[in-house]
Amino acid sequence: MSGQLLFYTNGVSVVNRYNLLMLNGDSLNPSDYTDTWRNDGLKIQQGDLILPALYDSAVYYLFHETVYTMEISFGNYIYQPTELYYTKVDMRLDSGKGAVVFKNIPIISDTLLYGGVTACKHANGRDWWIICHRYNSDIWYTLLLTPYGINGPYIQHAGQFIPSGGGGQSVFSADGTKFIRHQINNNLDIFDFDRCNGLLSNYNHIAFFDSSGAVGAAISPNSRYLYISENPHVYQLDLQAPNVLNSLDTIATLDGFYDPSPPFYTSFYLSHLANDGKIYIITGNGTQWLHVINHPDSAGMACDLQQHSFKLPTVNGTTIPNYPNFFLGAQGGTVCDSLITSNSNVSARRSNSLLVFPNPCHGLVYAQIPEDLMEAKLEIRNSIGQLISAPEIFIKMVNTIRWTCQFFHQVYLFLWFKPIRKGLSNASLKINSNNLSRSILKYLIIENSNSS
Repeated sequence: MSGQLLFYTNGVSVVNRYNLLMLNGDSLNPSDYTDTWRNDGLKIQQGDLILPALYDSAVYYLFHETVYTMEISFGNYIYQPTELYYTKVDMRLDSGKGAVVFKNIPIISDTLLYGGVTACKHANGRDWWIICHRYNSDIWYTLLLTPYGINGPYIQHAGQFIPSGGGGQSVFSADGTKFIRHQINNNLDIFDFDRCNGLLSNYNHIAFFDSSGAVGAAISPNSRYLYISENPHVYQLDLQAPNVLNSLDTIATLDGFYDPSPPFYTSFYLSHLANDGKIYIITGNGTQWLHVINHPDSAGMACDLQQHSFKLPTVNGTTIPNYPNFFLGAQGGTVCDSLITSNSNVSARRSNSLLVFPNPCHGLVYAQIPEDLMEAKLEIRNSIGQLISAPEIFIKMVNTIRWTCQFFHQVYLFLWFKPIRKGLSNASLKINSNNLSRSILKYLIIENSNSS
């Protein structure tokens, strides 16, 4: 399996494939916690999730959260997410390096569990269900991402009441029929998942009496075997067994290996089923090693867990990439397994529009110029038509421009341009009201205004 890196995030900023800050990719997840971990990245397990926008192959949504300090009683503080945000990335911008169109838009405003944001394909094989849990409750929030927008949040009461907000891991089976939540201090919850309506059912709670302060979960490619990390141990459970708890098998116990630099145990923490069919487990305390389950479809010791057998080029701390199963197709035989679509050429149509971002703005503003434009003039005017941009801005043979928001409540952006055929790029364009071929009007709101 191969592919090209497009962008990534550490919860603080969005970085392009050249390992450079993406245009408008700074200031993700604003909070004191983010400021504290700005240099290292956020330590939230499954706190970021990237999904395709579905209506346009060049656009992606980043769902993300940070932690806020809240005083629940005098001198008693908790540290929990209070919103799930989403951010939009368009890979056409900045000459194909990508740019953040808008960021930090709240989509769920409530106190949530720490991390555990994950997703599963809808039974139609196209849309996405996104799921997270409310803090101090039995409430699950779900969102449905479609080509037409993000629907929800929807609320369901299911499973145990989780009073604490500590870490854990959430995972769907490869076929999307099972959902697992493994929570520190609250043990293991197993559900059936309906890919048509996004509902959880057939709740099964399994209590572990281990000494772990760090947990993880992953499911085999055949969706049968569940692997549970409990710091010094890894357990296997058969999800098809009549009694799942009775199938519990210990397949690994920490062997005492230290990573020599730094000298930390290579313990068992978060895990992930990779595209090669193997399950990888991080150590959770700053080492260069991963544990590998080579044959996760096999029962018992035949699954072949090899401790600290994969060495990374650098130190890994407390997180692991949060990839859903992008290869899951439609669920045949259901009432929602077929689609009628006509949006295959959306990307091509949208590339010839003027895109202004971020909007609302409070600092730098960027504009993507239509691809058929080779020379143009941009004017910024207020709501009564007065010109407020000092210099005229001319664009020639570029795709993106930028300027700084002025202190006005609202402005209009006028882009005047005349398409020029390739081979005539040296042609001049005289700007006046009589020879303009096209004009596009965009409305921009400026935040934190100092004047009216």
